[in-house]
Amino acid sequence: MEGQTTTFMSAEINEISAALSAFQSELKQPELSKEVSVKTRTGSSYTFKYADLSTCVKAAVPTMSKHGLAVTQIISNGTLVTMLTHKSGQWFRSEITIGQPSDYQALGSAITYLKRYTYCAILGIVADTDDDANAACGNQATFKEPTSKRTTKKATGANAVAFTGEVLKQALADLEAATNNEEYTNVWQKYSTEYPAMCAKGTEFYDACIKKANELQQS
Repeated sequence: MEGQTTTFMSAEINEISAALSAFQSELKQPELSKEVSVKTRTGSSYTFKYADLSTCVKAAVPTMSKHGLAVTQIISNGTLVTMLTHKSGQWFRSEITIGQPSDYQALGSAITYLKRYTYCAILGIVADTDDDANAACGNQATFKEPTSKRTTKKATGANAVAFTGEVLKQALADLEAATNNEEYTNVWQKYSTEYPAMCAKGTEFYDACIKKANELQQS
């Protein structure tokens, strides 16, 4: 729709691209020091490791600064905006809708979760091992602290809530029926709140949302 197109990079990107390439070639990927234990709905189990947001930032900042790069993350109108900027003034930008968690604690958890993923995505940081999308499919995940006295907690959000095939079918139908950004946002907020597992990165619904967003931006 006219007047609503979002730009995700500056008019020129030659300098920031060169700086990002140099950054990625020198970056020492963060240590995957935390662990998630997943119990699948079929009764089997497995574990995968990840680096939290603080670890990712500590790993990235020294090399970013060396190459004149910086990341800024702000929240505007329910959207987390991540900006990768270069000292030349060139930039890349990404956006993701936060949704409407049920309380402030859930909101804080959702924001931290999304900040980690978008921070790593825009820089090319590998912050976790591949869990083959099992956690996103409603399997039960327990986070383990990397200390001698480990405490566990049941995962919330995208790692905890299952959904049925009928729910996915209805969500895809609602998404297809959206004709503008407001309707699209309403669909996303509804399902990301009620069925966050279905909206995790890499799921069928998530990919359909990305496709729909691109279609709306081009219309």
